[in-house]
Amino acid sequence: MDLSEFFALVLMCALALCGLAAWILSRRQRRAYEKLARTSTFHCLRCDSVYAAPQGSETGVCPKCGYKNPRLRF
Repeated sequence: MDLSEFFALVLMCALALCGLAAWILSRRQRRAYEKLARTSTFHCLRCDSVYAAPQGSETGVCPKCGYKNPRLRF
């Protein structure tokens, strides 16, 4: 194995590792997004804050002022 083949092998291994790292990070980011997507988002009409509650609740109590708000629909 001469020097050019060695550097080609090192370059291919480095590119493979970068690809693997990108794949792992994208899976982690997708998992975090799916967790966020399973929540319901609320906007308080009284104190103008935005907060989230578990999925399935149609109304949510604001953690700042206690006002009961309907779920936002997108």
